[in-house]
Amino acid sequence: MSIDPLDLCLNIGRAQASLNLKLQEQLGAFHGLDCEDFTLLHRLLGAEGGCMPAADLARSLGLPMSALIRKMVLLEKSGLAERTAGANGNGRHAAIRPGGRKLMQAAVTTAEALCAEAVKSLAPESLPQLNAALLALCHGAPHDRADQQVDYAPFRPA
Repeated sequence: MSIDPLDLCLNIGRAQASLNLKLQEQLGAFHGLDCEDFTLLHRLLGAEGGCMPAADLARSLGLPMSALIRKMVLLEKSGLAERTAGANGNGRHAAIRPGGRKLMQAAVTTAEALCAEAVKSLAPESLPQLNAALLALCHGAPHDRADQQVDYAPFRPA
């Protein structure tokens, strides 16, 4: 069976929009976070030492640097994250603060439950292949494929 690439990509977008809406509702209602801020803080939470170069963070989130800076300013004002100088003065870094860690502990539990519910209709044995396919779409360039080491947190159904 063949599927049109446009239809596939549009269906992926619809699925992402549906999941994003559910996450927005739950994360906003229970933790005061929108989905984008949750995703940003989740990346920092998973980074070594809770800190990563701002350019790497922006790239992993698919954001231009200006959009990341705007988000970081708001997260700094709320005490959840901060911008710092890198070790040896090598560029700007983003870091999660203790308040962000505490908030994320509860928010991750909410998001994991929602995501587990979202994927429960899928065959569990198909999830690794689906995850690999989605990562391959994220990377696009042949040198940055899902068969190589990537720094994106893997999809983990609960």
